[in-house]
Amino acid sequence: MKFEHQFIETDPGFDGWGAVVVADFDGDGRPEFATGGKGGGIYCLYDFDPERGEWDRSVISDAFSPNVGAAALDADGDGRLEIVCGEWGSRLLWFGQSNGGWDCRTVGDGLVDPHDVLSGDVNGDGRDEVIVREKDGRLVIYYPSSSELPWRRQVVASDLSGDGTCLASLALPSVVDIVTNMGWFENVNGDGTEWVRHPLIPEDLGWHPESRIAVADVDGDGQLEVVITESEIGQARLAILKAKDKNHAWRSRVLIDRDQDMRAFHTLQLVDLDGDGELEIFTAEMENGKTDGILAKPKWMALSRTPGDAWISEVVFDSNLGTHSAGVGDFDGDGKLDLVGKVWRANAVNGNGGRNHIDFLRQV
Repeated sequence: MKFEHQFIETDPGFDGWGAVVVADFDGDGRPEFATGGKGGGIYCLYDFDPERGEWDRSVISDAFSPNVGAAALDADGDGRLEIVCGEWGSRLLWFGQSNGGWDCRTVGDGLVDPHDVLSGDVNGDGRDEVIVREKDGRLVIYYPSSSELPWRRQVVASDLSGDGTCLASLALPSVVDIVTNMGWFENVNGDGTEWVRHPLIPEDLGWHPESRIAVADVDGDGQLEVVITESEIGQARLAILKAKDKNHAWRSRVLIDRDQDMRAFHTLQLVDLDGDGELEIFTAEMENGKTDGILAKPKWMALSRTPGDAWISEVVFDSNLGTHSAGVGDFDGDGKLDLVGKVWRANAVNGNGGRNHIDFLRQV
């Protein structure tokens, strides 16, 4: 894998860049990505033009400060994707496309640090719901409605430490369950009416509660595995978890351990980056003081499984530019997956003169 780096932004003027979502909002067959900063409040959509080789930016909103998570879904059924994300505050916001711009509605309120935002069909009606995880707080499902505001909500859990949330069908193939760092929640009836929590991470691992988490069959055995990172600490780890049964924590295999002194893996994607038909684990280190840009310079990397079931790590980008919740997509339409990422806050020393930045790694 070889990637060429291009800055999308070199001094955006905001801090705390969050709410990344990658999706094809304009229907041209290539994804765009959205992200924004607090420190004043702005949310932007970035679209790559393959002919010019440059990115165009449009402002979705300049009236709120985005939190970490965001999701794309067609909540109003008009055939176009919208964005739902939390703010650096208490609201859950919906942004819908309208007359070349974006409308904003407050669809939920009373949240505390809405950190993880996902979408998936948890009740089996063919339309996506929105799942919100507060950092060190509640796990909540919102049921989109075009006529009822705020959206109806259902609290699945009231007090979960840390963060790290994803959706996967762990119990039955056609039923969406919720997977968190504090256990996975089985959608017992398949319609979201009853949730039962099962253990996941072995207690003796002492895993940090702030994490990133993803689910896929990463070893080709036909069973889903959980991949999890520690997202906010130095000497961060990355592990694969394999199921035992519903009543016991899963078996763990640590691929990156503390002695490797990697930092704050706040990026985690399970994707076939090199096109060989097998999934890689894509992760990257943060800035924000987790690395310092001097003795610890952040790297972006991909972990690949070998035929002998060993895992090897390949650094795909090493220019003293960290990232936070990086995304994956074929932004230039050439059939190869590319990477986009932004920082939460920049290190005083980095590959951009200590400034904030948004990055594009184009696979060549």
